Amino acid sequence: MYNQILEELGLTPNEAKIYMALLELKNGTIWDISTHAGIHRRNTYDAIHRLMHKGLAFQVLPKRNLTYAPIHPEKLKEFIEDKISDLEKGLPGMIKKYNKVNSSQFVNVYKGVGGLKNYIDLEIATGKDIYGIGGKGSWFDERVLGYVIRKAYKRYKKAGMKSSIIYDFEAGTNKDLVKYVGSDYKILPKKYSSNSSIEIFGDYVAIYSGMNIKSLEDDITITILKDKTLAQDYMKWWLFMWDMLPEIKK
Repeated sequence: MYNQILEELGLTPNEAKIYMALLELKNGTIWDISTHAGIHRRNTYDAIHRLMHKGLAFQVLPKRNLTYAPIHPEKLKEFIEDKISDLEKGLPGMIKKYNKVNSSQFVNVYKGVGGLKNYIDLEIATGKDIYGIGGKGSWFDERVLGYVIRKAYKRYKKAGMKSSIIYDFEAGTNKDLVKYVGSDYKILPKKYSSNSSIEIFGDYVAIYSGMNIKSLEDDITITILKDKTLAQDYMKWWLFMWDMLPEIKK
């Protein structure tokens, strides 16, 4: 478990093993550390010096034989803070490059719950109102609900975004769902329910598959099309449906 945590922080597998060996030994020679970690001495020597450069190990003096010891694990916090600081310095330039190549037309595909969170970030970044067809209330899925409540909703609100959703019959008539809907909505007749959903916002059209009422399938797929003309045409179809459907009595 500890090795995996260290690797996720950016250490190599050998560095993680050796750091853990140092914590257990308190200090030791290359032979001691190599034996304890089960790593060849040459690789141990190289990894020890990388840990020293990262500020996670040091040489103990004076000793007849070269002896090494670990820095206190609290140092790992500083190690991450330094990485965050480096990222913050480079982030503006990377964002500039990203925006520079952002085409007026493209198609992207996001997969899984992680992909859905990235999609939510994209929606918020546009700051545009959202218009949906075939809504399922999938944000109730426990894997994404916390993210929506803690982060997304506040950002939606701060951006002044609104949503108008045409729900599937099963979602729109689900009392536990609609009582939390603060936006405008209407409901499709039951015979037009589907397993998919569409959202239009700004110059984007997003097509979902793998959605159920108040839940998401593991392999949910969101196909995102950025095309101003296409988005305008989808909005015409959305408006036709909205105008044809009856008002909801709240």
